[in-house]
Amino acid sequence: MKRWILMAGLMLTLIPEGLLAGQNGSDGSGDMVDAGKVVVTATMTEKRVADVPGAVEVITGQELIEMNAQTVADALAEATGLVVTTETGRQKRPSIRGTGNNHTLLLIDGRRLAAGFKDLLGLEQIPMDMIERIEVVRGPASALYGSDAIGGVVNVITKTPSRDLSMGLTAQYGQSIYHEGQEAIGSAYLSDTWGRLGMLLAGGYRDKDGYDRDGVPPDDGDDIEFGSGGGRISFDLNDHHRLLTGLEVVDRNAGGLRNIEQMDRQRDADDRRLNYFLEYAGHPTDLSSLMLRVNHSEHENDYDFDPPTSLIAGGIGDETHAQRRLDQAEGRFSGMFFSRHLVTIGGEYREEGREDDSGLDEDIDNLSAYLQDEIQVVDPLYLVLGVRWDDHSDFGSQWTPRVSMTYSILSHLRLKAGYGEGFRAPGFLELYVPTYMKCGKQVFEPNADLTPETSKSYEIGFEGEYRRFSGRVMAFKNSIEDMIEAVYYSSSGTGRSKKDYYQYQNIGDATISGVEAEWTLGLPMGFDLSGNLAYLDAENGDTGEELEGRPDYKGALKLAYHHADMGLKANVRVEYIGERYYADEPEDDVTLVHAYLSKQIMKNVMLFAGIDNIFDTGADSDIEPTFYYGGVSLRY
Repeated sequence: MKRWILMAGLMLTLIPEGLLAGQNGSDGSGDMVDAGKVVVTATMTEKRVADVPGAVEVITGQELIEMNAQTVADALAEATGLVVTTETGRQKRPSIRGTGNNHTLLLIDGRRLAAGFKDLLGLEQIPMDMIERIEVVRGPASALYGSDAIGGVVNVITKTPSRDLSMGLTAQYGQSIYHEGQEAIGSAYLSDTWGRLGMLLAGGYRDKDGYDRDGVPPDDGDDIEFGSGGGRISFDLNDHHRLLTGLEVVDRNAGGLRNIEQMDRQRDADDRRLNYFLEYAGHPTDLSSLMLRVNHSEHENDYDFDPPTSLIAGGIGDETHAQRRLDQAEGRFSGMFFSRHLVTIGGEYREEGREDDSGLDEDIDNLSAYLQDEIQVVDPLYLVLGVRWDDHSDFGSQWTPRVSMTYSILSHLRLKAGYGEGFRAPGFLELYVPTYMKCGKQVFEPNADLTPETSKSYEIGFEGEYRRFSGRVMAFKNSIEDMIEAVYYSSSGTGRSKKDYYQYQNIGDATISGVEAEWTLGLPMGFDLSGNLAYLDAENGDTGEELEGRPDYKGALKLAYHHADMGLKANVRVEYIGERYYADEPEDDVTLVHAYLSKQIMKNVMLFAGIDNIFDTGADSDIEPTFYYGGVSLRY
């Protein structure tokens, strides 16, 4: 299967233009849509993907439906050059271009969120109820977004109130091939506008049973209850100025059996999250825009064990109960000057804090300002220059510049290149809090002497469309100085009592380079073939050894079918994750195959069904076994 994916990727990347026929690209109906998608994350101004000077991927709401994504982790599983990893507390985190799970900034509508358990914002904690699309920017984005964006940005874009009445309801049920892991899901939304006032309400509930393949602790999957809700209220002051407020609420409980301190214990974890904001967005003139926003985010967790256990040896450090908060005020102005310069200037003040059972009560703040100039130098050349200044209360000031370009070689062929610098300040966890993973079998010790990471990144590539084919090939190199990694230094015990010890350290220089390829090909009779393939070479500059947890290859293929007259949509998806190096034991490569089918039976009623992990691979990892599901969706 691995050879098949690699060969298919290479063949599609090298298809001669003359062999392709039809119109520009395909979305299932023969029309190219990728280059025309509008994104905002890459430059903070609306841009077509074709014009953005860098690698950007848009996962649309329809694509989320057709992969049956129940979490943002599900939605990102097949994204180019992005690997979803399972971290402490079974939290899901993204790693873009091998930079690591702490180097990808997660946003909702450009808003930062408070961290979660062990200072990680898990992808499973972001509600799916109101998602319109997800934008993934690969490459350094610290020149706009500051700390944590060394690898890139994942920005979840939510819906706003609709102009006309719209509502929907979805219900589904599924279970694994072993008759475990039963899952019931329900979600609903309602939206309308009355004059200048708009409203959107959405919510969902998910109840998933645990499962265990071998009957030996830990359980392979937890019992999960997940409830979420959110809303938006908009008020149009006039045609050019709008107020928007909203919130997201999440309550997640996960319980399962763990073997801790040589005893089987029931672990019960509660995570509660609340986000709310108030925003003004307007156009002072036809060629300018202004945004002002205040944002609050908070997270609280409670972790219990039965029978009880000590805090440290129990595998959760001092976070039996912990609270985190983030307050953010920001503003930016964009305007056109001298007909060729689109200038964006902005600033942000952010304060973050946490309290936990150890007595830790810490606050940090960050003040920043940024400037960006998008220049249409000549008709084929589009240049973006940017720089940001951050002043961190614990680590001082940092400047992060960026320069990138798009050069139109032909009407449907573009050269894109860029250079950017980034930084990331150490988190509370790395500085102060011991972390226990894999039920305490891996101990990650903090280090109060850590210094911020800095990076220099380069990328260059080509992208274009020709009739029914679109594609992109991008090469990149990231040089990270003072990279923070959990470095293995010893083990104790044997068998089920074995523990591996790590400590967070600035390992010096790390070099991560690779090549990414993406393509979409419109086929006859309503079929589409799309895919991506990424090669990665990640090396510890001090030791010359491979960095842990980065797959050498990662790719995906999707064959999709769409018949509008019959109301049919279907796809088969192949997901490949290559071998990953770990100091104690490498993790084998894995290939997953999924399928989805939907049928519109009436104008407002759709039935759907699917199978995840058809061949039940990944039994030795945290990948779920073969899972069958089906449901109904009502829309008005």
